[in-house]
Amino acid sequence: MLFVRSPSIIFAFIYSIVSISLTILSFDIIYTHPQQQSQLLIILPPLNIIFLFLSALIWTERHFRLTYVPTICLFILLLSSLALTIISYLLLSISIIFYLNFIFYLLFSILLSFMILTIIISFFCSSLTMYRYQNLPPVEQQNSQLLNNDAICQFDKFTLKSNEKEFFLFVSKLPFDSMNYDMNIIINNLNQIDVDTILTLNEMNKPSNMNMTNDNHSNTDSYSMQMKQANIEHIIYPINARYIPKSISDYMQFLYAIILSFNQFNRNRLFIHCAGDMGRIGMTIICFELLYELITNENQQESKQNLIERVCHYPLLLDHCCRVCKAISNVRKIRPRGIDNPLQIIYVHEFYARLKAASYMQQIKLITNQKYTMNNFEEIQ
Repeated sequence: MLFVRSPSIIFAFIYSIVSISLTILSFDIIYTHPQQQSQLLIILPPLNIIFLFLSALIWTERHFRLTYVPTICLFILLLSSLALTIISYLLLSISIIFYLNFIFYLLFSILLSFMILTIIISFFCSSLTMYRYQNLPPVEQQNSQLLNNDAICQFDKFTLKSNEKEFFLFVSKLPFDSMNYDMNIIINNLNQIDVDTILTLNEMNKPSNMNMTNDNHSNTDSYSMQMKQANIEHIIYPINARYIPKSISDYMQFLYAIILSFNQFNRNRLFIHCAGDMGRIGMTIICFELLYELITNENQQESKQNLIERVCHYPLLLDHCCRVCKAISNVRKIRPRGIDNPLQIIYVHEFYARLKAASYMQQIKLITNQKYTMNNFEEIQ
């Protein structure tokens, strides 16, 4: 059952238990010492619980107009928690219970501030990336500086193994945000490592270093056409820079369809890229590793998800007792800064929780097999 596996929902449950307990303990004291502001210690906690559960349930499924709802909920929770912290501080002289209230809501306010700050930084990084590409030198000028640079042809290689097959994921050693590339150079480099498919993680309406024309304008259609002429399939799953996919179920269906397609057509080499070649790629490689392990070893789904895997333990990297942390370590061994965004790290934990939910995965497999053909990704993108 997903509700007992998701770190976000379990965190909401723990918060609810502690908050309700403190509210019950404070009730008699507030009744004995009635003050206008003290009544908020009874009113606000239940409202906080509602907003926290709402945010925990939909932050990985932000369809249509739900995109900004989790962020709005976090802002409301922060304001409410700050108010509870201040009220508890003003009532410290009445009872030790208010000390507990003060400490609890202060810590929660700090946590919320950190989460909101992470979201704001992610948003501005995406905007700065867009601005940087609009002010890059022409592609031809940059290529002239790189033609004799052997580093262009160097790739990081991630190998996913099963009993019978191997699945190779390639990422450029040089981040693509540092330089633009000529299409002939790109194709020649990819042919050297026998790449079957390219996965682009940039937003459709934003430029990428690999689909830029000489006047620094994005031309994804032209890029895809040239790749098709070189017998390399080009697929796109847009994700905001330093952010996460809008729908975890759609994202899982997309990755699942890629793996099934590769198995059906005997492909095993995928090149992944985005603007910065860091967070989004690291997150996708980890999800590929976890999902590929599930598909190639169906009995793994029945294995138990231990307590540590169900509870958010960021920033601790417990790779000896957490499968997700082990996958993060595997990526960082090859790319030290492959994934370091807290939002993306928590997201892959949520991804793994859904992999371990048998009923959820049955639905994902059913939808993927029925809705999408193995050689056509247009409906998923």
